[in-house]
Amino acid sequence: MFFALAITLCMAVLFIVIATASVLCVAVLRLTRRWMSSFSPRARADWLFSLRILPLVLAVAITIGLALPAFLKFEPRTSHENLAPHLMALAALGALVVTLVVMRTVHILKATHQAQRQWRSHAHPLLLESTGVPVYCGGSGSPLLAVAGFIRPQIFVAESVMRSLSPRELSAAIGHELAHVSALDNIKQLILKVTRAPKWLRVHGGMDTMWLNAAEVAADEHALTGGASALDLSSALVKVAGLSRRVHVGDTVATSQFLPETIDSCMQNRVTYLSHRLEKEDQGPAAEANKSHSYWPVIALTVVVVGYAVCLNAILPWMHELLEMLVG
Repeated sequence: MFFALAITLCMAVLFIVIATASVLCVAVLRLTRRWMSSFSPRARADWLFSLRILPLVLAVAITIGLALPAFLKFEPRTSHENLAPHLMALAALGALVVTLVVMRTVHILKATHQAQRQWRSHAHPLLLESTGVPVYCGGSGSPLLAVAGFIRPQIFVAESVMRSLSPRELSAAIGHELAHVSALDNIKQLILKVTRAPKWLRVHGGMDTMWLNAAEVAADEHALTGGASALDLSSALVKVAGLSRRVHVGDTVATSQFLPETIDSCMQNRVTYLSHRLEKEDQGPAAEANKSHSYWPVIALTVVVVGYAVCLNAILPWMHELLEMLVG
């Protein structure tokens, strides 16, 4: 009974925190939306991703870091408390969330691996300088231009793209995909896909779409900072958009495509950004904007860990009282 109660409470706390934090994060998004226009593209993408995964991070941290230690420390091993119906219902919802996340993760990892293997079977490697990531040129079964994979990402370029782009345009487009690799955008896509709530709930307030838009513009910014020409990158974008052939990758495959399939506003945002960059003679400020936000996750994590270690003993009794109220 002791361990059954522990698992039930953990699942209930997990669901309560996810549900509460999701509503709060949507409210924060609405309050900060007008301020995000002053962020650099990379800072905007990082902020949106952090806000999107915060409910899950908080739920796991509070469940494992506070609720479980409080229960183990203060709950008698001979406890015979009954499991109330409301507690069982909350625990069932929490267990459902965990089950869905695990199942989606396995499904997307498998689908992405199968897609990579299929695309490689119709492709041949390209010898390009200074990529650091394998690049394959594929036939009709390959996406137009995309990077797939997590630990060992690979870039796939369709033959139609190779024929359409000049060497400088292709280099700029590859630089865009390499920016997705350095930003770990495929891993971020995996996290967003497996934690996505049902569409009818509308709890995320379009954050996934907003993040994808911001991540694409940030990849353009990174490519330009790395030496690509705004003219070459914008020309490559227009040419790829004009190609009639499309390979539907699907929502179950985690890839970062040069031209995302389902986001119409993404093209417009990127064209606007590249047009603005074409008008600028000095591209230095974009590089500085990237550097200014590079250390804040490490600083924030350090503060949280130190605060947790210092305040843990004071918080656990209070947490146990909340658990007792939940058991009811």
